[in-house]
Amino acid sequence: MLEARWRSRSSAFRLKRGGHREGYSMFVTVTDYHGNQIGIDPNRIIKIRQSGIADEPKKTVFIDFASGGTFAKGKLKEIVKLFGTYIRLAALHAPNEMPIFLNADGIAAVEVDEQYDGRSVAVVGPPFENLRVPARNKIALNETVAQAKEAIESARRVA
Repeated sequence: MLEARWRSRSSAFRLKRGGHREGYSMFVTVTDYHGNQIGIDPNRIIKIRQSGIADEPKKTVFIDFASGGTFAKGKLKEIVKLFGTYIRLAALHAPNEMPIFLNADGIAAVEVDEQYDGRSVAVVGPPFENLRVPARNKIALNETVAQAKEAIESARRVA
């Protein structure tokens, strides 16, 4: 089940397109790989990608947010469409050519870092930094710096 809701401490309100409520956070509800319903604030997401590493749950999508992440049931296309309604996602690729979608507004810079695989790295902006795991503040990309910058800027312009 995929849906969006506004949440306050005492209640939840269904999101109406174009609506805004002062003092409320918007959460999108997804089902994690254990079958639990969880709410994720789209504005905290930095990266979305298909699972695929040996120690990850099969047939899930990894949703990476500032302080952690979750594996959600569903297809990558569905999850990207759901969250892409609320944030500007740039379509890029990991060094192994796996598609990844970055929150364009969460990327502060794109540069080369020889310590990472790939042709470039996307540097996460301060609101999206993971203070517990600083290595997650750079996302390795298969694209060159110029290609990655163009994809990110294009996502910012379109939405």
